Order: sequence, then structure tokens, then C-alpha cells
Amino acid sequence: MNRIVLLFLIMCTSAFAQSEIRNFKGKIKNNVADSVFVENMMGTWRKGYALNANGSFAGRLQQGLGLFTLYYLDDELGLFLANDTDITINFNANDITNTLQFEGKGVKENRFIANMELDKAKIKQSFDKGVGEEELEQLADDMIANWKQQLKKERYNFMFKSIMNSQFGQLKGKYLVQELLGDAKMAELEGSQSPTFTYENYKGGTTSLSEFKGKYVYIDVWATWCGPCRKEIPNLKAIEEQYHDKNIVFVSISVDKQKDLAKWKLVVEKEGLDGVQLIADKDWKSDFITSYHIQSIPRFILISPKGEVLNANAPRPSEAALTQLLDKLLN
Repeated sequence: MNRIVLLFLIMCTSAFAQSEIRNFKGKIKNNVADSVFVENMMGTWRKGYALNANGSFAGRLQQGLGLFTLYYLDDELGLFLANDTDITINFNANDITNTLQFEGKGVKENRFIANMELDKAKIKQSFDKGVGEEELEQLADDMIANWKQQLKKERYNFMFKSIMNSQFGQLKGKYLVQELLGDAKMAELEGSQSPTFTYENYKGGTTSLSEFKGKYVYIDVWATWCGPCRKEIPNLKAIEEQYHDKNIVFVSISVDKQKDLAKWKLVVEKEGLDGVQLIADKDWKSDFITSYHIQSIPRFILISPKGEVLNANAPRPSEAALTQLLDKLLN
């Protein structure tokens, strides 16, 4: 159920009235993590909630009404939280998609978001069976039309309907299919030799991925203009410090345009960025970026000492899942 929130939802959060959302809680069966994280859709706010011995968590959010993402290890769950939400989320960590349940006020809106992901899975199954791209786009258009109709005929929170209708009005089946195909191609990379790169290094000259053979490589794809990317910087620094004496190198690749080269260098200097700082040669159109089907940032990639892709969409530095993964590999 990785990336259960549609990428287009990232664009739909606005500055709603701030109030405290209480009684946000859940229980995870077969839990193996120590915490979950909740983040607003713009990535400007993030908070962790500890999981107790039986996989339960509870807390308060102070971000008001809107769309959020719940992170559990590598999985993401989209949430709509209104000012009067009082919701409990339950699922089995071994099969989140088929065991996800909501209880309390706000169930209807959150079930709608979860059902959208189930609908997307059906499109993905059609792709796996060899259905052509044009047919997939038609299936996706029909699916979006069904979402619109459901919102129209049933009663949902007014702001939820407004947010979703606004996005559905701009969404086309071809964009959804491109996302699904990108996910599929990204997954195919894992276990194979990584695409390579040779990019300009902040310290001078160029640096190639091949130079790091024999080490794990954790890559951060970012840009100076990306708020969520900049927010990860303190966490990335902490991770680099924690594993500085281990067999791993941390590489940051900026997709800033070449015309913004001076700006990139200034941010690297001002933020005191560690690790290997590179800038891609053709921003979003750079070969390495397109090979990994990167359409949004920040994006993190983990490569093995043999140069193979271990995780094409690795956990963020702010996620407990990253330290758990690195500890397993490096200790």
C-alpha cells in the first residue's frame, strides 16, 4: 500500500483555520515499528507518535482541517482530518490494504480516500495483464468520473468535497496512468544495477556513482526551492553524523536548473550541508532522474555496495524506518 495518497493531493492543502484535533488514535496488529508519523500534505509540518507494546498510538494534531499523511515504515496512508474529527485507525501491518478499518467521526471521508487507492489497484492490475495505455487512460477517466459522481450524490464534509472536487476537475486519466506506470517501473529497478550519473560537485570537478562501489549509497534528490526537501536537512545531517564511521556515503543531488547554479551553491554553503553535494546536469530531464521516474521531491534512494538498487523510494531521514533499515545493513 506504499504511496497510498495520490501525488496530486499534495497540491490541495490550503491554510485552513487552525484548531486542535483531538482523539486521533489507532492500533496496528503485528507491529514491528516504534512510531508512526503524521505530516501535512505540503510537508511543512510533521510529528511522530510512539507505538506502545500492543501497537497502539494516540495523540493530538494542531494543524486544523485538511489532508494529511500517516507514515508507517515504508507505507503511507492518506487522511482527511476535520476540526471535529474523532477517528480510530486499525490495520494489520502484514496486509494494510485489506485490513484497514476506520471507526468514529470522519470514517466516510477517510474510507473514500482508501477506496480511491483500491480503485487505482484495479487499474494497475489491468496494466499487469497487458492492457494498452490508451485503454488504461479510458479506465482511469471513468474511475475519476465515478469519484466525482460519488462526491456529488453522497453527504461528505463540505471542505472535503471542495478539496476533492477541485482536484478532480483538473485530473485526467492520462496523469493517473503515468503515475501508476512510474510506480511499476520504479519497482522494477529494485534488485538491478542502478542507473549511473556523473554530476558537478560543489567542491569542484565531477563525481560519478561508480566512485562509491563497495559502499552503500543513500541519495537525496532535492532542490533549493523545495520546502519539504529543506525541512529534511536537519534530519539528514543527524543521520550522516550517526553513521559517519560506517560503510555508507550520503549523496545529495539537486534538480535545480543550471541557471540557478549560484543559488544552489549559496544554499549548500549557508545550510552547511554535509555529504557529497551534486547538481544534476539537466534538472528534471537528467538521465539519472528520469531513469528513476522521479516526478516529485524529496526522493531518497538506497544503493548497495555492488551498485544494485536496494530501495528506489527509500525512507526519509525523518522516518524511524530509515535508521531501522541502516542498522540492519550496517551493524
